[in-house]
Formats: sequence, C-alpha cells, structure tokens
Amino acid sequence: MRIDWRVWSTGFALFSMFFGSGNLVFPLSVGYESQGHFLWGAFGIVLTGVLVPFLGVLGMILYKGDLNHFFSFLGRKGLLIFSFCLLALMGPFGVLARCLTVAHGALLLLFPHLTLALSSLFICALIFLLSVNESKIVKVIGSFLTPFLLFSIITIVFSGMQQNCPLTVKDSVPFEAFKNGFFQGYYIMDLLAAFFFSHFILKHLRKTDDHEQSILRTFFKASILGTSLLASVYIFLVILGWYYSPLFHQKSPQEFLGLIAFESLGQFAGPIVCLAIVFACLTTAIILTSLFADFIRQEVFNDKLSHKTSTLLTLSIGFAVSILEFNGIAKLLGPIVEMIYPFLILVTLFNIVYFFYKKRYNKFIYNKG
Repeated sequence: MRIDWRVWSTGFALFSMFFGSGNLVFPLSVGYESQGHFLWGAFGIVLTGVLVPFLGVLGMILYKGDLNHFFSFLGRKGLLIFSFCLLALMGPFGVLARCLTVAHGALLLLFPHLTLALSSLFICALIFLLSVNESKIVKVIGSFLTPFLLFSIITIVFSGMQQNCPLTVKDSVPFEAFKNGFFQGYYIMDLLAAFFFSHFILKHLRKTDDHEQSILRTFFKASILGTSLLASVYIFLVILGWYYSPLFHQKSPQEFLGLIAFESLGQFAGPIVCLAIVFACLTTAIILTSLFADFIRQEVFNDKLSHKTSTLLTLSIGFAVSILEFNGIAKLLGPIVEMIYPFLILVTLFNIVYFFYKKRYNKFIYNKG
C-alpha cells in the first residue's frame, strides 16, 4: 500500500495551524467547569473548536482561498472593514494579547514574582526584534516546537491519567457542560484563523497537483488526520482539567497546564514544558503580529507607515490589552465573539452548500443539454 505523504503533511499542517495558545487553555477550563460531565464538555468544544474551523478551511479551498469571493456580499469596502475587525480580534485586541497572558502564566510558575506588565513588555520586545529582523529563529522554533509541544502534552496526559480520579460527578445537568464547551470553542477563534491561513494549505496542495477533484480528495483525507489529532488533544485536556481541578482553586486559566506539568512530571520536566508553552505563544504571536501589522500598513495607511512602525503600533495595542489579564480579555471578547461567530458559521455553511448545489446544477444542465 502506497503512502500518500501529501495527506500526512497536510494533516499535520492543519493541526499545527490550529494549535495555538488558546488550545492549551480553554479545553482545561472546560474540564475544570464540567462538574464531572467532562465528555459532554469535550463534545461541545470539539464541535466549535475543531469541526467548525475545518469547515472554514474547506469553504476557503472551494473558493480558491479568495476572501473577496467568499464574502462577496459585503462589497469591497465592507470586506476591508470586516477583514480589519477579524484581524484585530486575532491580533492585538484578542488572540495576540491572550498569547502574552498565557506566556506569563507559564513563566509565573518559574518566576513566581514576575508581573504581567514586565512579562508582556519583555515578550513584546522579543516579538518586535524577531519580526523586524525576520530572523530564522522563528522558523527553527516553528519547525521543532509543535512536535515537542505535542510530545510534552502526550507525556503529561499519559502521566496524569495514571492516577485514579478521586472526584465524583456532581449533581448538575450534563447539557450545561456541553453548552459551556460549545461556547468556549467560540473563544478559541480558530474559524477566524481558517479564513486567513487556508491559502497556505491550498498553496501546499497545489505544489504537486492543481486538479480540483484531486485537491479536494487529499484535503478530505488530511482533514480526518488533522481533526482526529486536534480532537484527541482537546478531549484528553478536558479530562485532565477535571482530574486536576482541585489544583486550580484561585488560579488563572493560563496557569492550568503548567500546574499539571509540575504535578505530573515533577520539578525537572515541569519547567521544560512551561518554556515550551512560552515558545508556542511566542511563535503564534509573531505570526499574528505580522498579519495585523502588514494589513494596517498596506490597506489602512497605504504603505505610508514603515514595517517597524506598524509592528510597534500593533505590539503597543497588544501590550495594553494584555494588562487586562486572561479573564479580562475573555470578558471583553465574549460578547463580540458570541455575536459574530454564529454569523460566520452560517456564512461558511451557506457557501459550502451553495458551491456544491451550483456545481450539481451546472452538471445537470450540461448533461441535459
């Protein structure tokens, strides 16, 4: 049996694309808040945190990665404003700022007296230096970090699951755990990432084959691999969130994984995992900073700003928002995300259904003729 390496490489690329800082926090939070109904919570977050983003990538691939075509009903100016809002949520006003707080949560376990402001300032300076100089360090970190982080999580899961869970299911409604998982999947905001990152997947698939049917077949096979990996990680993190919930009393969500690492792996391995979390946040933050900085430089200021200035502006906003801390950012983004996410899901589903309906209709007319 011949191995299709395109399927494997694309599947892992899809997993890596959606594996950021929020993926390390929200599943644990879902487990912590599940009241013992962790499988219901896991089902909810897998629906909106895994299935929905992959549908977003599928939709963008069907429309050849063209945002103008996918959101054509918005018009040119509407799409410009809409793109700015989505990138702002992914960038300094949302995910970027959240990356800074998650990195601080990991560093806090190594340096207990480190303040959020000092941590964010240091990481922003590091992002600025790496982004402006376009250092190869970023590529090296990105190439080795995801496998190492995945290995670390598997190790934490294997070690953590060895203990017998002493917790009992509380007298609560399972649907509440499902609903919590479902909405926390919104806050990961991977559907937004799907719209902007999918062209990398499409470009990768077109390297060896430009035939539409072949690209779709490869993508569907790769999706099974990518969704299976991401869903498995989410499910086990949700379970760990419940198993270790006694540790999380009066702790912030961004500290959860580090606490589990120290508890399950000990004083030697724990710090290594914490540093891996920091580098994961750093890599994600660099990408999001570049996306937003390039957009405002080209589309908003018509190349009148330098790359350094737009990057500095992006990081300044991100730093200011990060001071709100993880829970503060979540409260700020919550109403916005809950408002736009259903709309984006409906647009995605409509475009996918319309594409296949139109294709089938055209085929019917052609055969009839």
